[in-house]
Amino acid sequence: MEKELESVKVAFVQQINKDQYETETMWCDIDGDNFIIDNIPIIAKNISLGDIIKAEYDKDDERYYFESLVLASGNSTIRIFMYKDEELESAKKWLNEKGCESEILLQRNIIAVNIPKNIDYSPIKKYLEDGEGKGIWTYEESCLEHDY
Repeated sequence: MEKELESVKVAFVQQINKDQYETETMWCDIDGDNFIIDNIPIIAKNISLGDIIKAEYDKDDERYYFESLVLASGNSTIRIFMYKDEELESAKKWLNEKGCESEILLQRNIIAVNIPKNIDYSPIKKYLEDGEGKGIWTYEESCLEHDY
């Protein structure tokens, strides 16, 4: 029987402008001295679901903060910034049918997508480019581990 890991929230501070920062917190499983990301990153860049990271506990803030990447999971994170709200659910459904989980941040019309390492990225890349070409969305390869 596999031991169940304890989960904590880890804060990822992201610089968005010269003097402007944004913090995203994500659930992570504690695994010894490391943490395993258990959410799809919506704001934080260069990390993916399943990545193993180091985090440091800040006693003043009473929270963990991301420190460094220990081992990449091989998964990729893509963010889709939707221009057309009515396309949001159909895009999420299409991606799900291709084996990709996603999270939606409705306030900003963002779909954060986890592409598992064993999924072929080429058809997903084409789908993303087609949607961008049609003016439905723009997208960002926030953490690309796949070749295409």
